[in-house]
Amino acid sequence: MTDIALTINKEICDRFLPLSTIPNHMRDELLQHAMTASFDVYSNIIKHSGKKVLYHYLIDGYADVRHSFDKRTNISSSDPKCVYPLEELIKDGGVVRAITPCKVLIINRSYLDEILVRMESTSNSATILMEDESLIKTSQINDRNTNGEGIDDNYKADWMSLFYRSPLAMNLSPAQTQQVFAKLENVEVFSGETVIQCHTKGNFFYILKEGYAEVVSERFGPFKGRSFELEPGDYFGDEALVAHTIRNANVVMSTDGVLGRMSQSDFQKTIKNALVTTPTTDELEAFHNPIFCDVRLPLEYKMGHLPHSINIPVGKIRKNLDSFDKNLIYVITPEGELRSELAVYLMRQSGIEAYYMNEELQSALPSLQNKIAS
Repeated sequence: MTDIALTINKEICDRFLPLSTIPNHMRDELLQHAMTASFDVYSNIIKHSGKKVLYHYLIDGYADVRHSFDKRTNISSSDPKCVYPLEELIKDGGVVRAITPCKVLIINRSYLDEILVRMESTSNSATILMEDESLIKTSQINDRNTNGEGIDDNYKADWMSLFYRSPLAMNLSPAQTQQVFAKLENVEVFSGETVIQCHTKGNFFYILKEGYAEVVSERFGPFKGRSFELEPGDYFGDEALVAHTIRNANVVMSTDGVLGRMSQSDFQKTIKNALVTTPTTDELEAFHNPIFCDVRLPLEYKMGHLPHSINIPVGKIRKNLDSFDKNLIYVITPEGELRSELAVYLMRQSGIEAYYMNEELQSALPSLQNKIAS
């Protein structure tokens, strides 16, 4: 699967249910939590899972709906069945696989559900809203001006919209995203100012609200001294907070700007805990052939590891995220401690279903209690 640079127009909602029922003025908000992706021939678009986090809609191409080796059906993007999420075609099990190159619209289901609930609430009070519309609008404008908000609403929508489309936001629920915004402290910064100093301890998570910045990576670090430009909506500083490591790059403002800054404790509660999750024993046992990964260095792995686990050091995971099969489930074993948590965090942001096995979960599974030496 590869991401494609396809503009998502509001009219695309007209093709699918329940998206077509959403009023035009609410579609922009919904599509902030959507993305498009392309799937190569023979690649799996979705497989059956008890966790319905996303909805997939077939925009273009032909696919194979396979319930078993003998029970399969071919569908095209123009098939009436495709007005519904592909998940509806495999509710009782199976997989949807591309048989030609396919383009797919992916929607965060929690945001869709939230908008549908809001629509229902709005329709129940439509008469009242119509009668008081001018009063409500005036009141809202006055409230924003009184609170110092609304001075630059277009600008605020820009950085928020970009952040909503980020890999991080796609892993957060609507409530969690709102918590992130609520915890951000605005910090004014100036051109040439160093926001993050290489080889220092990480204390904050940042979202760039206004202006531009440059990331200059460490020469001997994972990015080999390369530079990256940051623009409004981009975030940084998170990996050092997840793994409690020192910073491996400098971040310098290219222009004057504004940063949203979050403390380490708030980052832990609102972001890290949302991505680095541990399944229950029942959930783990229900996973279909999960891959157990030990992310320590090879020498550490050889000294003892869980049975049936494979060794992929976290550095290799970072460099090869695109090569992981997104139709599989990965469970990161606990020996790597903070490195294991970082691996889960990196994988989840890349669309890989990954979980952290803490020591409590490990001890609850007799088959995984004893380490073996290779």
